[in-house]
Amino acid sequence: MWVEICLFFFLAVCAVFDGIHKKIPLAAVWLGMLAAVCLRVGGVMGDVSLSSIVLSLLPGAIFFVLAFVTREKVGYGDGWVLLMIGLFLDPFRCFFVLLAGLFMESAAALILLVLRKIRRDKEIPFCPFLLLGMGVMLCF
Repeated sequence: MWVEICLFFFLAVCAVFDGIHKKIPLAAVWLGMLAAVCLRVGGVMGDVSLSSIVLSLLPGAIFFVLAFVTREKVGYGDGWVLLMIGLFLDPFRCFFVLLAGLFMESAAALILLVLRKIRRDKEIPFCPFLLLGMGVMLCF
């Protein structure tokens, strides 16, 4: 459980910066990735197969491709954050955090569009919704 709380801390730092400055602090992400690798090598996260790790890193890799294809409409920072999440979590929980974050961001964007608080071209930071997804995952 404390491994997930550690990830939650790194995500919280990233979410605050993404929400305020629209930038993700890569130093915090890389520090989180280093912590996850050290915990994995140290055996704290248990035995994990290579295929499981690759599956956990898949969302981050997909977001890097999306950032390239969309000319950074989806930021590279989101890909880095998802790679960090993948290093901390197993594939199921990693995809759960991603899908919960996407669902909540979509719902928030739809509500704001209906209420005419934002326009369609408005950028919405994604990292705070990943943090919410992580919070939901911790509750289950």
